[in-house]
Amino acid sequence: METTTTDHDTTAVAIATPAPHVSAEILEQVLIGGDLAQLTEAQRLSYYKAVCQSLGLNPLSKPFEYLWLNGKLRLYALRDCADQLRRLHGISIYIVNRERLGDIYIVTARAKDKTGREDESTGAVALGTLKGDALANALMKCETKAKRRVTLSLAGLGWLDETELATIPGVQVGEPTGDPEAGDIHCTGMPPDPHPPQAIRLTHDQARALKQVAQTTFGYPEGERRLRADLGFEPDERLTLRHLCAHVTVEQYQTLMDGYAAILQQAVEADLPDFLPPAPVTTTGEG
Repeated sequence: METTTTDHDTTAVAIATPAPHVSAEILEQVLIGGDLAQLTEAQRLSYYKAVCQSLGLNPLSKPFEYLWLNGKLRLYALRDCADQLRRLHGISIYIVNRERLGDIYIVTARAKDKTGREDESTGAVALGTLKGDALANALMKCETKAKRRVTLSLAGLGWLDETELATIPGVQVGEPTGDPEAGDIHCTGMPPDPHPPQAIRLTHDQARALKQVAQTTFGYPEGERRLRADLGFEPDERLTLRHLCAHVTVEQYQTLMDGYAAILQQAVEADLPDFLPPAPVTTTGEG
């Protein structure tokens, strides 16, 4: 929004900024290719403003930041984006569940907008051996992550939120630099690990054991439903051994196995009868 004044009238007059024009060529590169890297700085700014305008967001508050991931330059949502979307859509959020699965803390948030539409999302963080303030911060981060994710989902914006970046290897954020025409472009901040660890996939025996433990812990078919949810699979996604080996890492496997074993142990201990300790045996000496 720009303002002008005259010599005769010092009252500020608002002049509406025209909607930024995004050419068909820019839209094709971004919408089809999903990559902003080939755009010039002016084109990226034009696209940024157009996205904000389409969502009703104020670009001056910087609701988005640039993200370099998997060889593509994209936008991801910052805190101000979720805050503005909640206000614009009248979104109210409440927590429906908190649980701990092994060393994973999971919060489920449900949201409802002013039209009555509802949505639900989860946030998860690894607690490990955290204690004190570090543990408290992780618990709060998990709740924030759930709230942000459900806000973006309900508003129809399927982009990453800044709370999700810490668990994504090789991600870079910040202002893009370099020459897009020469293919030399990257983001400042969070440089990727030059030797990122390779994810180790499951063996068939591990995949079979994971399915068996899930079914033993929760029964069938609840065990398969729970396993899909814990792995982030779709409700109807197949749980064949080949599919598990291709999409589940050993780290995920170990976390779920430990969590399921703990739940199973609690259930077994709850079913054990409470036995009274034996009465002490008293002896009398011979007189």
